[in-house]
Amino acid sequence: MRALTVVGFLFAVVALWAVTQSPSSSFDSQPHDASLGQGEKGGRSVDEKRALAIAFVQQQMNEFPIPGLTLSVVYKNETVIAQGFGTKQIGHTNTPVTASTLFQIGSYTKTFTALGIAKLVDDGRVQWNDPVKQHLPWFQLIDKYAEKYTTLADLLAMNSVLGAFEGDLALDFAQYETERKVVEHLAFLDTTRPLRAGYAYSNLNFVVLGQVIEHMTNQTWFNFIKTTYLDPLGMDETFGAPGDATDRDDLAYGHFSCNRHVIGPYSLLNSTQVAVLAGSPYDASGSIVSSANDLSKLARFLLARGHGILTSPHLIDDMTTGHTVLQDMVIMPMDDADLLGYSIAMDGNVVAAGYAIDTVGDVMFGFDFYTKNGDMFAFKQRNGFVPSQSLGVTMAINVQDQSAPSSTFLLDRMRSYVLGIFLDIPMVDLDNMWTHAVAHGNAIQPHDIECDAHVYANQPWAVPSLTIPPDAKATLVGTYTTVASPGYYGNMTVAMLGNGDVALQYGAFRAPLVATTNPTAFIWAIQVAGSTWTVTATDLTSKPTTLTVAGVDFVRYG
Repeated sequence: MRALTVVGFLFAVVALWAVTQSPSSSFDSQPHDASLGQGEKGGRSVDEKRALAIAFVQQQMNEFPIPGLTLSVVYKNETVIAQGFGTKQIGHTNTPVTASTLFQIGSYTKTFTALGIAKLVDDGRVQWNDPVKQHLPWFQLIDKYAEKYTTLADLLAMNSVLGAFEGDLALDFAQYETERKVVEHLAFLDTTRPLRAGYAYSNLNFVVLGQVIEHMTNQTWFNFIKTTYLDPLGMDETFGAPGDATDRDDLAYGHFSCNRHVIGPYSLLNSTQVAVLAGSPYDASGSIVSSANDLSKLARFLLARGHGILTSPHLIDDMTTGHTVLQDMVIMPMDDADLLGYSIAMDGNVVAAGYAIDTVGDVMFGFDFYTKNGDMFAFKQRNGFVPSQSLGVTMAINVQDQSAPSSTFLLDRMRSYVLGIFLDIPMVDLDNMWTHAVAHGNAIQPHDIECDAHVYANQPWAVPSLTIPPDAKATLVGTYTTVASPGYYGNMTVAMLGNGDVALQYGAFRAPLVATTNPTAFIWAIQVAGSTWTVTATDLTSKPTTLTVAGVDFVRYG
């Protein structure tokens, strides 16, 4: 997962677990058309499985606000589905999604980065358990023990000194113009946990790994991935960033939805709602775009354990073996994993994370399973692999649903349902899985959430009767640095504009602050991630002034 706002939203979803009790029926869709049948006792034919999967996806497209979707299925080492559904741009019937349409895959990029490290291992140039500093001499941390002993494996398995989503604000707001600059500034990040304290999802781990690849190969991390894997596999529909697409018309547009109301489309090339338009477009933790065609080729490669490129099949085994035990599902308790279409026996069913793999375990109808998901501001990717059955399913959609939680985890359940079709799980059991998960989700959410009126109803942020008082503006204007890790996060400024407004700038984003009914809360009028961004201040009569942006405290010093 790469997008800060997506992460924050999902943690907000978790908060609903504790405060909502009553069920609703707002997402009581039927998972499939019963007329398609239950399959033969001896197992469904490939044609039946393909037909069931496509019909199921089409039905969900009709039921839920999904503008466009890509699906690829590899089964028994063959691509049996590589197909697009819907539209690249809502409201445009002449922009169909095809098997060649490019979607952001978010954190599935991390698996590509891990494959880059795997190739270096295969060539004998590094070992999984080598210290990072051995291959990236300029790597520095405040924690000198962690700086010396953190290994490549620690980063890959999310078991480093870097905490969950720590430092993402600087990434998401393009505070630094290159990935190298980000990693150089880790020397000033006050880490909050010891090395190998257990699983913590860190995007920065993979930005570091990207720099290891670049230092070892004297080329960009993506170029190394391209020449090592993409070119030999014929993956010519995969790019390191949207702007690199050979045919930009192949790019899907992003969307947001809330209570079935969809807004968009937003271009990956020129809309700040879905893309950071300044600094480097590359991010080894989440910038790749790809197609159903290409992701099916990658799935075949992974299921074949690297045959044809890697000399040892054990390297893919190493990646897809659990290395760090999961105590929860990152954004939810383990016993709520049914929302994702998982079945976990809490009396000994161990679930762990691999190298750039989110979940490894027998959690998919009792079969061996691994997955690496990805979320961006307005895109979502889910996949699942069952190696014993030579089965891989990859799905992506060009919308982020800001309702919760049933619709939030819709694509996870769809992925699991399609896997179940190809695993010959009886349809009645798949339907039970689906309806149980939906009922569970409905039981912990209100009927409808309150959608952001500024975003979904074009309500102006500014209210004519509300202004920031002159003395408050004078107090706000200045240069700020973070309370924690100022050398990493860098400065934020608030400046007076010629029209008398005050504008906040952090990283690549600059926009006015708008008054609200709360004299110490302001709207930062940036157009990012389909959200309203609120900045809160300490009592403006006190000194020094502290502003909180996306959960990070900045204090004025000049």
